[in-house]
Formats: sequence, C-alpha cells, structure tokens
Amino acid sequence: MARPHTPLLSEARILDAVRRLSADGDFTLAQLARELDVRVSSIYHHVPSKGAIVHLLRRDWIQRLREELGDSLGRERLSLIVRSYAVFAAEIPALVPYLITEPFQDDELTWLYEDLAATLHSLGIPDDRVLPLIGTIDAIVIGAAFDLLAPPFQAGEVSATAHPRLSAALATLPEDVDRRAHLLSTLDDLLAGLLRDAPPTSDPTL
Repeated sequence: MARPHTPLLSEARILDAVRRLSADGDFTLAQLARELDVRVSSIYHHVPSKGAIVHLLRRDWIQRLREELGDSLGRERLSLIVRSYAVFAAEIPALVPYLITEPFQDDELTWLYEDLAATLHSLGIPDDRVLPLIGTIDAIVIGAAFDLLAPPFQAGEVSATAHPRLSAALATLPEDVDRRAHLLSTLDDLLAGLLRDAPPTSDPTL
C-alpha cells in the first residue's frame, strides 16, 4: 500500500497546528486545513467544529496542569492553578468566547473545578463562598485574556495636564510592555485579596 502524502491526522497534530497559526490563537478551519495540508473535510472526521477544537485545547492544558501540580497544597496549589489558567487563556485570547459559550463538559473540566473547590475549602473558605470565588477567578483570567485583544494605552495619547495620574503610571512602563507579564506579577496579590477573610491555618503550606 502506498504511503499517505501527509502524516495521518490526530488530535495532537491538529492542536500543534492550531498553536502555530496565530499569536492570538484565532484560526479558521480553512487555515487549519492548509497548515495540515489536508482538506477541511478531513478535519471534520476528527473534530466536529472549531469550538470542539478549543475544547480539546483546554482538555490538553488541564491534563498538563494535573502533572505540574503534583502534591502541592493550599495557597501554593491555588497559585499554580490560576497562573497556569492565565497563561493558557493568554495564548488564545481570540478563542476565549468558545470557552465560556460552548456547552462542552468532560471529566477533565469537572476535575479542574472540583480541585479548585477542594483547594479553597482547604484554605478555610466556607461552601457558600466557593462558587463566587471560582467565578471571580474565571472573570479575572478571562477578562485579562480579552484585554490582550485591545490596543494598549500609549503615553503620547494622554495629556499630562488633563490626565496626570494616568500619565504618571504610563511613564513607568515601556510602550511595548507585555501585559501577560503584568498579569502574572499581580495574580498572587489578587488571590491574597480574594482570600483576605479566609481563617488562618496552622499549616504553613496552606
């Protein structure tokens, strides 16, 4: 039997191609097909829609996260989860709407939210605050990813006289600053604020 012109498609090959396509994560199925050197119909044999591909990206991230977390506990585990989530969303900001509108559910996603809930519980968060905190974490990460699609403020666009505090803040940053790095540098502060009412624990790892 003659060998196929291109390697057989697989979920891993499709996801690798998606990651190569665009800095903001966006793609069309036609672009993806060209990147893979296949017909669009061949992609449909593996995934039914663009949304399903985004679902696979998220599942792949969660699987890698599970390995990275290891035996971490408490605030360290929470920080690792949220930072990893922020990095993942920042890699695909244009695709974030699929994460919040597509009704895909699977064991990996359920595991993620159960682990978040269990970690917050271990930090003394009462059950009636767990879901609001998870929702707030989602909002911070998703909102920060969306922000990457917006053009940043430029120092030359504001007046030091009319906007003194904004001008002073902009003057502290290079105009090509990576907003992803900014988010990661403040995530732990944001988490500390969210957990400010959590009861103290005797275990320093928590």
